[in-house]
Amino acid sequence: MSSDSNFKDPFNVWYFLAAIGMLVALPLLNVICGWFVFYFSK
Repeated sequence: MSSDSNFKDPFNVWYFLAAIGMLVALPLLNVICGWFVFYFSK
């Protein structure tokens, strides 16, 4: 019998959440940068 202690799941939920976060953040990157420029230029 082999132990499963060294088994690594190839699909990690944190990688999925990071990919979703990047897909949401990249189109909004210009909006976020625009907010920083607007608030810090005062």
